[in-house]
Amino acid sequence: MPDTVDTVMPASPDTAQAAPTSAPPAEPRPPSAWARWRPSVLAGLVTWATGITIYYVVTAVSWLPLQDRDAKAGAPPGTLHELLNAWNRWDTTWYLMVADSGYTLDNRATAFFPLYPMAVRAANAVVPGGSYEAGLAVSALACLAALILLHRLATELMGADDARRATFYLLAFPTGFYLVAAYNESLFIALALASLYCMRKGRWWWAGMLAGYASATRMAGVMLGAAFVVEYLRQRGFALRWSGTPRVSLPRLNWGVFGILLVPSGLLSYMYYLKQTFGDPTHFLESQKSWFHDGFTPPWQVVGDVVDLIDRSEPLYGPDTIRNIANLVTALGVLLLLVLALVGPWRLGAKAAYLVVFSAIVMLMPLSNPIHSYYPLSSVWRFALECAVAFMVLARMGRRPGFDRAYTGIALALQGVMIVTFVQNNFVG
Repeated sequence: MPDTVDTVMPASPDTAQAAPTSAPPAEPRPPSAWARWRPSVLAGLVTWATGITIYYVVTAVSWLPLQDRDAKAGAPPGTLHELLNAWNRWDTTWYLMVADSGYTLDNRATAFFPLYPMAVRAANAVVPGGSYEAGLAVSALACLAALILLHRLATELMGADDARRATFYLLAFPTGFYLVAAYNESLFIALALASLYCMRKGRWWWAGMLAGYASATRMAGVMLGAAFVVEYLRQRGFALRWSGTPRVSLPRLNWGVFGILLVPSGLLSYMYYLKQTFGDPTHFLESQKSWFHDGFTPPWQVVGDVVDLIDRSEPLYGPDTIRNIANLVTALGVLLLLVLALVGPWRLGAKAAYLVVFSAIVMLMPLSNPIHSYYPLSSVWRFALECAVAFMVLARMGRRPGFDRAYTGIALALQGVMIVTFVQNNFVG
């Protein structure tokens, strides 16, 4: 018998149309906002909780070096309230006075901008205790926000590992404890970072509004306008080319450019209040004279003056000399890191240029308006906390385990000494 051959009949047109077809693969859904922010929230929260724990422990042992001696800060704390009160030092007194009584009790207080005292006054209505406890609560929450925002911004610029180091390096910096003290530092940094992050995402009106709040916290907030211009032009296609003859690519403007008008809104509102209350919209500049700030001095002259003070100081390791050395090294070191953010093996590229511009102005402000006393650059190593991009560069350097261990060990050791100095009611910065 012949072999049987299975014959496949061609499908009819109707059958062919009915045949199932494979659906195109679905495009992956973009991660939710929480999925993007969750690593930053966790990293910020862990860093923040670690810092709070360290500060509690160091404060608790701050009277050990003074055992059997009279401490400038008085007897060791016997309760948690007394322990917390050990951080009620220096500028905190002025912020709390403004929060409780406004500016009319002592018009020198106009040197301290209003948004932080306003936040303290609002928090005082819900936080147990008085205005001091409210101030600590505001600063602690603002510190947490600043750490989360720094991690998120650094993640988008450098990656998760570098972002984790940058966040920790900020809080580990010798003056990092000011981020949880009843000062306006953490609130200003949180608002500045929020504004800078919105600039990166092209949300210009939000960026301008947050910068306006920052300018009501510190005068340096107005300088976010320079960062706004740089990043806006970069995103809108502005370029300067030098192939043969110089050519400028003009930016394509949109309505977002007008967000920059909101940047000085906080400062202008404060100036309006000062005009109505004291008859002088720049009264805060007059108040600065009470702290020996008066007039412009070229930065290089200030650096020379500080070097001369260090050279003539006796003893070499006296407190004023140490302060001068610490602030000068910080100022010059941060400026060097800003250069390295743009060139060299640790550079962050053109996308970080707007961060560099803002940080450079933050550093140059005290360098050109020094304190006319025996430590002209006082508080500069506190202002360095506002230069987020410098900590990003340090984080890139920290890819080398040796540098990471060295920075962490030295920074935390110095911070411990500074906390003891601070709670013993001695000036730090």
